[in-house]
Amino acid sequence: MNDPKDQPIDIEEQRQWLNEHKASLGPSCSWKVLAGRLSMKTSTLSLFAGGNYNAPGDKIAEAIFRYRQTLSVQAALIGEIPEIPPYFETDTSKQILYALGWAQRGRMAAVAASPGLGKTCSAEHYRACNTNVFLFTASPVSASLTGMLNEVLRAIGVPAVSGTPQAISRMIRDRVCDLGLPLLVVDEAQHLTERGLDELRSVHDDTGLGIALLGNAGLLQTLEGGSRSISRAQLFSRISLKMPLLRPFTSDVEALLDAWRITDPQIAELVHAIAQQPGALREATFTLEMAHMIAAAGKEELAVSHVQDAWAQRTARGVAA
Repeated sequence: MNDPKDQPIDIEEQRQWLNEHKASLGPSCSWKVLAGRLSMKTSTLSLFAGGNYNAPGDKIAEAIFRYRQTLSVQAALIGEIPEIPPYFETDTSKQILYALGWAQRGRMAAVAASPGLGKTCSAEHYRACNTNVFLFTASPVSASLTGMLNEVLRAIGVPAVSGTPQAISRMIRDRVCDLGLPLLVVDEAQHLTERGLDELRSVHDDTGLGIALLGNAGLLQTLEGGSRSISRAQLFSRISLKMPLLRPFTSDVEALLDAWRITDPQIAELVHAIAQQPGALREATFTLEMAHMIAAAGKEELAVSHVQDAWAQRTARGVAA
């Protein structure tokens, strides 16, 4: 990689490459899309590409040069890492899909899973495969009642609006009442407040909207509440399926190894050990990605030593080989 400020940049060469690059990406790639990738205004980039930019174009050419280098770096990384599907079936994912299917019958379900077990990609896969499935990810920013309701509104395809929580909730109810077997999936549901959870329960009671709450391992305790207040008890009693998932199954790790096309027994044994650590399958995936990069850098076939080195770089905890 080279710093564009340390070498001459041919403006015409960058302009020609930019136009050829846009053409190669097809009609779906607009100047707006490319401008976003280069962090500049759409009008500036399109004028430069057409040779109609009246100001000096050296800064734009430098931005294009950096963008080209970014593409080269990412292409090299992709070439070193085997392509695996974003979703592959595991015994854990089958349980999550079952919970989502249950909730879509007009029920409430809660899945409390440790990090790295695939709850988010399972939810996205279910949404891609079924109709009237809406997904939003809760966060501390959307923890307020109005913030949560606007996220729900956006998830069901209605632009966020300003208004009282009551008005926004009514818009949600009116929308889902027109749908057949609608399901709202809330990822990272541990961030929802008691008021937000109670409002979702109310929408469920009023409309029959299926609701699946996906969260961390403490979600069920959060929903139940230590004090068992009346509102919390109303919510907890509505949840007809409560699913704790604390560790990956052995078969989950085998599915991960199959997705990565790993047959070496030493690597498999180490990956099984890594997957039992905090982060589970996600940690194993990141470790395998790094191991492939280490192997590629040395122009070597993937070996257990590369996985050991990758794991050592990712954590100081260590795993017995």
